[in-house]
Amino acid sequence: MSTPNRVVKTHVPIHVIVSSVLIGLLVVGFIFYAVWQSGRGLHEARMSGTIVSKVFQPYSQPERQITLNRGGAVSARTSEGEFVITVEVPQSDGASKTFTVWLNDKQRYDAVKVGDSFDVGPYVVQEK
Repeated sequence: MSTPNRVVKTHVPIHVIVSSVLIGLLVVGFIFYAVWQSGRGLHEARMSGTIVSKVFQPYSQPERQITLNRGGAVSARTSEGEFVITVEVPQSDGASKTFTVWLNDKQRYDAVKVGDSFDVGPYVVQEK
């Protein structure tokens, strides 16, 4: 005797379906909210402003500076003084902060002019 092909229908209560959809929507909403908020802090943390002054402060006699990089290589160079620029960075509240930035070498110092836009983030700075 052959058995007829039966279709087995599972009965899933409606509250299980509704709660699963709501949990999925909540997770997707949380992910979108987290991505939206993560970009907000980066914009506020950026410290880009306008150069208001450049000053070269010569040493009494040139200094020999020795540096050690991450790979362990040693390099030496002679420095004739400090290359300092002052940058005014506007804040979100409408005020502005002034930062003193020490540049590494004469090439970078010569490349910028008063009135140029400058990002103080990767440099050694002192807030005035």
